[in-house]
Amino acid sequence: MPAPAAANRLTYDDDLFLRTRRVLGVPVVNQTIWRVPAPLDRDRLAALHRHLARGRLARVAVPPRVPGARPRWVRSGVVAPLVVDEAPVAPDAVLAWADAAVAGTDLDPVGGPGWALRAATTADGGTVLSFLTSHVVADGGAHLGAIVEAVRGETVPRLPVDDLAALETTRRDDLRDAAAQVGRAARGVATAVRRSRSPRPATPLEGAQRSEDTPPRRPAPGDEATYVVPTVVVDCPAEAWEAAARRHGGSANTLLIALTVEVLLATGRVEAGRPVRAAVPVNLREGAADLRSNATSGVSVAVPTTLVGGVDGVGRVTDLAAVRDATRVELASRAAGTRHDPLEPLKPLLQVLPDRAVARLARDNAAPLCLASNLGELAEEYAAPLGVRPTSVMMRSVTPGVTRGQMRRTRGGLSSWWSRHGDRATLSLVCLDPGLVPGPDGPARLRGTVLEAFARWEVPAEAW
Repeated sequence: MPAPAAANRLTYDDDLFLRTRRVLGVPVVNQTIWRVPAPLDRDRLAALHRHLARGRLARVAVPPRVPGARPRWVRSGVVAPLVVDEAPVAPDAVLAWADAAVAGTDLDPVGGPGWALRAATTADGGTVLSFLTSHVVADGGAHLGAIVEAVRGETVPRLPVDDLAALETTRRDDLRDAAAQVGRAARGVATAVRRSRSPRPATPLEGAQRSEDTPPRRPAPGDEATYVVPTVVVDCPAEAWEAAARRHGGSANTLLIALTVEVLLATGRVEAGRPVRAAVPVNLREGAADLRSNATSGVSVAVPTTLVGGVDGVGRVTDLAAVRDATRVELASRAAGTRHDPLEPLKPLLQVLPDRAVARLARDNAAPLCLASNLGELAEEYAAPLGVRPTSVMMRSVTPGVTRGQMRRTRGGLSSWWSRHGDRATLSLVCLDPGLVPGPDGPARLRGTVLEAFARWEVPAEAW
């Protein structure tokens, strides 16, 4: 059992997002948008904001006093004011409003605030609500959990150990943590070296297309311009989505993976006829009492693709059963500890290294080529935080303020999120590669590509 001071230290994943923001200048922010078919209830909105301010998101990361020690979480009273826009939002301008909510909010996991709430009425008499969290402070699980707790009015500890007496730390505490981290780093390096000398069995991932296949990108004209990630949001009947998956031997999750890969194929970033590596997040949170900011891992799956219709055909993922089986194998291997992540033993070392060394190591690191995150059936409190069932609930991750050059250098591809709320399902997809859908009509072309993919799977869909 960790000592109280150690329990509130940032985990490797917390530190990863903190360094991504501080060292690489790429903040990652999670955003949910609700479209509610009812007038804005200002009293419920104010109560939601008030309860969020008392919950698990009220924390900031304090730097250590000693090099090598981990930063620690402390309570924070810094709260972004509740914003209600008076100008009504047109139904076809909700995504633009969502982008403006991101651009107009400066989340700071070190100084605060780490989250923000914003709302507006819509021209058709409804409400739109935006909820932003810094990924340093909250992964998807914490993002969802904070809303559920706030709607219920639950008072939960702000930190894993929230006793003020136990939160007092000294320079000696940091020295002990630094020494422990050095020890963990040394053992991790030894483990990595030992594993590197052992023969590794071949896996289906070998030969699958991935973002690292694209050479590191050099500066290009226009790199200094801000990049607002193109986003496509599509609503569909949940049963139609799940029925399409069943017809092809898959599940809601494997259809999400397949459709995301098919959109990537249509952009020309990957080649049909060869497998594509897709990242699938895995929630490691141990129930509602788990107050870690980030408790998500993942597996990678080799998704088989084929070209349907000859030379000028369409890249498809036709075998959902194969995708489902491959995902199950990877999840089982991860649970059994038989599939080792080469980076895992080196995490303590990476957390000890100074920023300058991290910047050099991360210079040519690549983001996932394809990420597909299935949020599943949303809790009632999360689906309807203002007490009215929404027509749509969209979640995405964005990188506010980054330039086209910064995004090009990450070599990322497409990321998607899917969730079900009642009889509706919503899929959101963002494009991380500025070269995939260039020009002012790029977002519209991407939207058309996504709708075409829905049509091929015979799932009726409506885009925002």
